[in-house]
Amino acid sequence: MPEPSEPEPVVEFDPPAASVAWSPEFVAQTLEVLFVCLGPEGVRSLRPVHADSLRLGWPPAAKPGELVVEAAARYGLRALLVHSTSWRHEESRVVITYLAVVEPPDELSPHLADEPDGRSDLARGDAFGPPPEIRVPHVLEHALRHLAWLVKDDAVVRDTLGDTWGASLERYVPEPFRPLDSAR
Repeated sequence: MPEPSEPEPVVEFDPPAASVAWSPEFVAQTLEVLFVCLGPEGVRSLRPVHADSLRLGWPPAAKPGELVVEAAARYGLRALLVHSTSWRHEESRVVITYLAVVEPPDELSPHLADEPDGRSDLARGDAFGPPPEIRVPHVLEHALRHLAWLVKDDAVVRDTLGDTWGASLERYVPEPFRPLDSAR
């Protein structure tokens, strides 16, 4: 009687991309969402009442923009535009921040706080490292300056947000142009 042969593998896996197995040593990802809308006085920040920003787990197969739109809907908000604005390393995880421009709600969820944008300096690091501390107001300032640049430079953003947002973002001088404005 012949010896049974080894079956062919159904799937072959490539070698791992890293030598660190899934463990506490693995860097996790967190999706941070900053909701903003326009009020009569200008840009407003809508944040969860329990935190400075909304933090979401990010399943590997999920598309972050879709998660942001779904999160907005859970709070009764309609997203007009979502845009990845920054990332940072925080407490052994990577935090990727999305700015979500939403329509002003007819009725604010009791789970959201509505605050005027208080403006902030940007957090600054050195040539080889991040700032020693990055807080949500720093990230929001960066995001709004980025949006101020995009509304002038990106046709999709400009067409989506229109002239009202463009005018409201005039006070957020995009960072690359700030030195030029102070030279006048």
